[in-house]
Amino acid sequence: MTDWTSLGIGLGLALAGGMLIALGSRRWSLCPLQSCPALETGQRVAFTVAGKQYATALQGVEGDSLILAPPLERGLPVSFEVGTFAEVRLTTPAGVYEARVQFVGRRAQPQPCLMARVASRWRHIQRRRYERVLLPDEVTVALQVGDDCWVGWAHDASQGGLRLNAPVAVAPSAPVVVEIPAALSGVLCCTGACRARVVACERAPTRYGYMYQLRLAFVDG
Repeated sequence: MTDWTSLGIGLGLALAGGMLIALGSRRWSLCPLQSCPALETGQRVAFTVAGKQYATALQGVEGDSLILAPPLERGLPVSFEVGTFAEVRLTTPAGVYEARVQFVGRRAQPQPCLMARVASRWRHIQRRRYERVLLPDEVTVALQVGDDCWVGWAHDASQGGLRLNAPVAVAPSAPVVVEIPAALSGVLCCTGACRARVVACERAPTRYGYMYQLRLAFVDG
């Protein structure tokens, strides 16, 4: 006769063990190395290869590798040979971190990306450079993407960047121009028509319906 009590206890222990393993794996994937910063999709990443600097955004993490959007040069994506080393600088809400990485491959699907294995411990080199200011009332801003102009709604800002909702998707690393209204005078590092780079673009529900949330980093000032 089957001991249903023992069977139930065994199944419960197995389920609990599986959950712990899953949680441990998730935590490992978010923090591949000891002392690494909190990693989030869309974070600004700058890196240097052979003395040349590039800027891009973090798309995710896989094991001990960062998944990066290819940086653009003259409008074209740039890739690097497998085995190439680079010094990476990662900007997070807690500050700026640096580490050494090695490019281990690239992918074309579902979107182009570069794979870079973290080859050293992260170094916390400075605290957050700019304080983020939440805007009590969303501020209307004009957004120019190429030859097209749109209206967006900014809901937080800092000296170095701006987060806003826009009716169109814009690819990460794409250049844009934002017309800064007088309501944000003194909050940002630039005034008037400011050039910026898209750090991240995500589909998001808003009070205006479904729109795209853009994170911008200014390249002026």
